[in-house]
Amino acid sequence: MMTGVAMESKIIIAIAVAAVVVVGVVAAAVVLMSGGEGGSVKYITLAPKDMKANLASGQIDAYIAWEPFVSDSVVGDVGEVLMWSDEIMDDHPCCVVAVRTGFLSETSVNGTDLTNRFVRAHVDATEWMLDALADEAGANYTKLVEMAVQFTARNESVVKAAFVHIQFGYEMGSDFEEALKKFTDMYIDTNMTTEEKLDERGYESVSDFVSSYVDDFYLATAPNVAESATILNPDRPIKLGYLLGDLHQLAQFVAQDKTVLGTDKSMFEKYGLKVEAAVGAPFANGGAEMGGFAAGNVDIGYLGAPPTILQHLNAGIGTKIVAQANSEGSGLVVSAGSGITSLSDLENKTVATPGESSIQFLLLKIALEREGLDLEIKT
Repeated sequence: MMTGVAMESKIIIAIAVAAVVVVGVVAAAVVLMSGGEGGSVKYITLAPKDMKANLASGQIDAYIAWEPFVSDSVVGDVGEVLMWSDEIMDDHPCCVVAVRTGFLSETSVNGTDLTNRFVRAHVDATEWMLDALADEAGANYTKLVEMAVQFTARNESVVKAAFVHIQFGYEMGSDFEEALKKFTDMYIDTNMTTEEKLDERGYESVSDFVSSYVDDFYLATAPNVAESATILNPDRPIKLGYLLGDLHQLAQFVAQDKTVLGTDKSMFEKYGLKVEAAVGAPFANGGAEMGGFAAGNVDIGYLGAPPTILQHLNAGIGTKIVAQANSEGSGLVVSAGSGITSLSDLENKTVATPGESSIQFLLLKIALEREGLDLEIKT
């Protein structure tokens, strides 16, 4: 598990426009999830919070989601993990920290400086979590579990089980960028976006896009950010986006906690920041959060890398990835005692995903294609 800033990466228009993009993505997925040679698996879109209940009632046969919505079913004896995400794509990036480019240039505040300070707090919070997780007998581990229980609304057993499968981290190295290139190539291969879209956005290639979209300036300069005795943006809080109960995004919750530092200040406040939940937060999935970015309701947000890629290219939503939040930490869950023991057993069955723009959707597609199975929307 990562322990330092220098460690290699293990491990970031209107609402109507964003809505049109989501509809277009669904339509593309209907006709283009056809890479297999055998049968097909049907999928529907569900919010992860609803997946366990739908699995228990038999409305779906399986689901793929992020933690703690995987361990929640396992600990509750509702489901069994058929495959963890690292078995599909080892060390895959997942959630990232993204910033709205309009915020960076906003005249009422120094958006670049505030983003730099935000990233510094994110780094500090992640380092604090890594240290806490490394000492399960320590007081900080107990505190971290308590915060995770509060943030996810899941019990202690669930969050402890979920921690095992998540790699928290913030760095963005060459492996991170290569994975984002793969995600982008997959979207192009399935016509969920196109090379023409790359050209429209001013990118010469997938490599050019990823190297431009991933902005490592803020991580590189984060160590130079000094503490602030005062709040620098009292009248213009940073509007924070994040997903509902997503344990992958726990760093932002830690950074807002006023007890972690023992100074009555949160990590955000330590660096002079006033941060508040964005309108619409917490969001059901990354696609919905990108709609918040598009509407100007989100300044900085935690969400999956794939929806930032897809909706930036398709809808021109102005965002950049400035840090990673985690890698791995998702799983494909089937009903306990269902007799489903392999991917081939999912043929003609229904799997729920968080949405076509999610990394979980891509991971499911990768896994099924290896077995020669198509992924088709359930109609």
